[in-house]
Amino acid sequence: MTPIRVSRAGEIVLIPPQLPPYLAAVHELKPIVGKPVDEDVKAIHAVIRALNSVNHYLSMQLSQHLFGAQMAIFKASYSMSLIPGDKSIFTPPELPSYIPGKLEKVAGAPSDEEIKSVQSVVRSAENLATSPQLFDADLSMMLSQHMFNLQFARYMHDSSKGNFVSETETEELHLVAPQLTQGAQGPNTPHEVSGVQREERNLSSIPEVERDPGAPSELTQLGKELVKAIKDAATESKDILQSMNRTLILMKNDQSTTGSMAGHYHAFKNPLNHKGVLASECGLPHLRYWWDNHTSKFMIWLSHNDVARYLKFFEIGANLIQGGLEPKLIDGKYAEAEKLLLKQVGIHYAHPRLLQYSTDKQPAHFNNFLQVDVGPPCAAGHRLYAHGSTSDVGFSSSAIPRPTVSPSKTTLLSLANLY
Repeated sequence: MTPIRVSRAGEIVLIPPQLPPYLAAVHELKPIVGKPVDEDVKAIHAVIRALNSVNHYLSMQLSQHLFGAQMAIFKASYSMSLIPGDKSIFTPPELPSYIPGKLEKVAGAPSDEEIKSVQSVVRSAENLATSPQLFDADLSMMLSQHMFNLQFARYMHDSSKGNFVSETETEELHLVAPQLTQGAQGPNTPHEVSGVQREERNLSSIPEVERDPGAPSELTQLGKELVKAIKDAATESKDILQSMNRTLILMKNDQSTTGSMAGHYHAFKNPLNHKGVLASECGLPHLRYWWDNHTSKFMIWLSHNDVARYLKFFEIGANLIQGGLEPKLIDGKYAEAEKLLLKQVGIHYAHPRLLQYSTDKQPAHFNNFLQVDVGPPCAAGHRLYAHGSTSDVGFSSSAIPRPTVSPSKTTLLSLANLY
């Protein structure tokens, strides 16, 4: 509690609590003699704001000290009779335009709406404490004092009329009193005991409020439905994002550059992995592959080390490589790694089989390209064509010009099991 002293002249002296060093270095609270001046009250408000609930005990002491100062102002400004509100007029300070609300003079005991209006304005003014350009310490101090005046006027008015305890609370106090004194004063008289018993019977006869058993279950069911809806929406969003990711990767992996070297067409790709990272960004060379007529299959033109790095780049074929930062291909696993990489970039490794061949008096071997109709292109946009002899099947990208063949030299090839 804030120490209160009386001077030799009969004036009340308010002694402030001792501030810790980190506050005392910035703020100074002096003893208040008689009615506090504005600077005294503003200093208390400033320390309370600076404290910001760091020290709860000191905060309580400062609040009590502020109460004492505001009470001293009230005593000096208004009547201290039991009903000061009947004679006193409480005038609020003028508000600037940037603070919302409007305060009117209050005559007598304030109403609930008048107190709520002042509380709202006080909160708005205190919220500006973080904006030095708008915060007004004088206005904050006057609003706080005005709030105190109204609350104390309400207190004096209610105390004069005994409005602090409701009738229900009074009856409960009467019921508890005999039970508290029974052990100290001995047994009650029969009249008192019977009265207490009657009250106990009356209390026991009051039915308990029945709880609706359906309410919690309805809330639980609603919560479950809400959680399920959120999960379904999240799953649907995840599926959509995965589909978009697959589409973008396929579009990028479908792009290739082709060139002819030593009579062979070579394709170069700069593929994406599932994380959306380009192979070139990881220092990898272009993934280069070609069709070998002698083996009738696609082949990769990469070193063993680059094949291992590509497997790690795509995060596939972990059983085919060894090592950490510098992966190495396990001996004898090149062919399996090659097949896995070709499949990863959309090049089907299995070669087609010629099931039927017929020609219109064509020689066994010729150098023209013979277009083979195998329906729509596969996912990577590729078609097969016959090259050279009937047993040679080559590969053509949509970017490679396909030579035309006259109808008289059309070769019909039926292809099956095209993977």
